[in-house]
Amino acid sequence: MIASVEGNDPTPQGPEQETRLMPYELTWEARGVLFTFSGTASDDDLRQSNVDVYAHPKFASIDYEIADFTAVTRLQFSAEALRWTANADFDASQRNPGIRVAIVGTEPVLLGLANMYRALTDVRGNPWKQGQFATVDEARIWLAGDNPRDE
Repeated sequence: MIASVEGNDPTPQGPEQETRLMPYELTWEARGVLFTFSGTASDDDLRQSNVDVYAHPKFASIDYEIADFTAVTRLQFSAEALRWTANADFDASQRNPGIRVAIVGTEPVLLGLANMYRALTDVRGNPWKQGQFATVDEARIWLAGDNPRDE
């Protein structure tokens, strides 16, 4: 692990307001980034985590993104947020066209959202490869090239 950053709500806080920690953590690794979502994940969390990654100085040189949803208790991603993410990822692919995206989790809702994301990115012509996995270890095997499956 090179660095770990936890997303925080960028809204200015007054004395009567509490800081809201976002339910995701970004862990920068030698060749990529691990998104770890937990609790309730919302549209804002999905968007902000991607903005944080795109703005990072290492983004242009990474090989993969792992989005781990295994600790999520509730997904609140709208079709609009998935479209935004697909469009933003297409734009980001112009800076780094070789990224492989591994989506990790087994919940049927997540799998449906992942398929929707894939369809949206395919329509845009995004060159990023995407795979869906039950565990982070399975995703890492695919990313290491030990598994020829490109989904």
